[in-house]
Amino acid sequence: MEGSIILQPKQSGLTAFELALALAIIAIMAAVTLPPFMQWRQKAQLSGAAANLATDLEMAKTQAIRANRTVVVDFGTSNYTLFIDTGDGGGGPPNWNREAGEELLAERALPPGVRIDTASLTFPTVSDKTRFNSRGIPMDIVTPESVSLIQGANNRQLTINRLGNIDVQ
Repeated sequence: MEGSIILQPKQSGLTAFELALALAIIAIMAAVTLPPFMQWRQKAQLSGAAANLATDLEMAKTQAIRANRTVVVDFGTSNYTLFIDTGDGGGGPPNWNREAGEELLAERALPPGVRIDTASLTFPTVSDKTRFNSRGIPMDIVTPESVSLIQGANNRQLTINRLGNIDVQ
């Protein structure tokens, strides 16, 4: 057949150049958007940890009133513990330490990268612990005391005043 046109099937797909270009665009977009997202995530983790700690401190006050006992909050660098302090476990005076038989109210681990600045804790009697009496008032606190939560360059402060009011900054 003279003058006939032979049609070839059309090739579809990406060329190596088109694929490389698409990957380059995705990489640029990720480089631009990822750092602000990570900063937002860190701030959200820190804010969440501060809110959880404030809620747990309020719970410690409430449990102290409800149980008519002393509740101790023991701060560690990456966690904190709340327990009802009955002294030596046999009804003696509160002694700040958790012994067998004393009720554990909460034991919380902080999110990765968030820590409590235990070096800056200045509670009057035992610097890394505070306690609430049976009326929900922190014992031994005369001036407001601060608990600092730190994550990288960011920090949040929780302040406990002598009446047991908790403020998050």
